[in-house]
Amino acid sequence: MSDFELIHRPAISTKPVGSSDAFAMKAMPEGTLIHILGKPGAENLTATLQGLFGGEANRIRTFGPGQWLVVRDEPTSRSDMQALFERLDTRAFAVDQTHGRIRIEVAGRAVQSLLAKGTAIDLNAVAVGQSAMTLMGHISVHITRVALNRFELIVLRGFGQSLWDEIAHLNADF
Repeated sequence: MSDFELIHRPAISTKPVGSSDAFAMKAMPEGTLIHILGKPGAENLTATLQGLFGGEANRIRTFGPGQWLVVRDEPTSRSDMQALFERLDTRAFAVDQTHGRIRIEVAGRAVQSLLAKGTAIDLNAVAVGQSAMTLMGHISVHITRVALNRFELIVLRGFGQSLWDEIAHLNADF
């Protein structure tokens, strides 16, 4: 957590792309994004994190071995975040990534075909609620399937506009 309040500025276009049933893309609220790092070889903290941050669908996402992302649409105040971090005690470390990463939602009946153009993941094998780190073109992206035809992409803020433009370009066929 930073030692001072950060000024919020949008990293990508806030104008939705596409609005058909085949494809639509929109920027998600920046809200809250926390990276949780467990100790190597430690217990699975998913249940603990659901207790601390809420158990709503897709709120706690795997980010790698012993790592999770906590995602909220709503912002969390600095004092509330500090209190949550203290409740983790010594079981894990938490890093506020709210201003370091952005979320993009892509949806529609053609969304799997569109994303398949840019990533090597077999999206048919990704169940609702599952996440994976992968590349979308040359950009590192965390993909979560949030519904049958809806995915959420989390990307480093500095690459957000490039990913947005790339997906909009891939959408040209739909």
